[in-house]
Amino acid sequence: MKSTVYCRVVYSVLASLWACSSAWAADRAANSITVVSSHIMGGSKAEREAEGGLSLYVKVNGDVILFDTGDATSHLLERLEKLRLDPALIAAVVLSHSQPDQAHGELRDLLSATSSEAKIYVPAPAGEATSQRNPGATVVAVAKPTRVVPDAWLVGPIQLDIEGETTEELALVLDRPEGLVVIVGCSHPGIAEVVQQVKEVFGYRRIKLVAGGLHLQSTSKKEIREISLSLQQKGVQELALSACTGEPALKIFRQEWGDRVVSLDRGDTILLDQ
Repeated sequence: MKSTVYCRVVYSVLASLWACSSAWAADRAANSITVVSSHIMGGSKAEREAEGGLSLYVKVNGDVILFDTGDATSHLLERLEKLRLDPALIAAVVLSHSQPDQAHGELRDLLSATSSEAKIYVPAPAGEATSQRNPGATVVAVAKPTRVVPDAWLVGPIQLDIEGETTEELALVLDRPEGLVVIVGCSHPGIAEVVQQVKEVFGYRRIKLVAGGLHLQSTSKKEIREISLSLQQKGVQELALSACTGEPALKIFRQEWGDRVVSLDRGDTILLDQ
């Protein structure tokens, strides 16, 4: 295993997962996931709430997808510049769901800096509202499995009904030779349900990695262990978890998955070609 001053490298023996605290390697990789914005893992309550919301810069065979845009304080363009990630290369923007910490981050400014052909992909029920907020943008309302770029698909919208309110969420799936990579925002419908739908769409192929947030902050330890077991039974090989998963859940996953799970913080990069 090789480490440099630029990287915090976490190596998983089973699945060859690398996470780097600088995005320097993303420029050299055709397939990678870089955390542009996220709440701070392990920070104080003030730090966790001060700024963030999830945003991932995803490279798929050289094509770039921005998965979620963080909240209104995520400073997307500034962070992209600091990470040396070029917004002009973004071919598509995916808003996995409409909550403020995923979909309110400088979208208009971002679109002005991207390719003129960049499209916004949203769950079908959010299509009209997204079009109204972004006049002139090409908005794709996703109602069934949809290809974004070659080897990258959206699955959903996956629906959750809680006390009369409905949440729809999309998952981004990278079709990799070694298995599927499933990227999630907050997994409000439940990560086990998300994984099950992905497996049904892709013919029950192996899932190499699930990356993103699982939204388990208020979930009991018993339920977290049940979710952990369900993911293992569904054949998920590795996890890369962002802050909305919650530290208690991350601790349990580390106990049960060992070196097959890593945490994701701002600036981290997963190199998918390793």
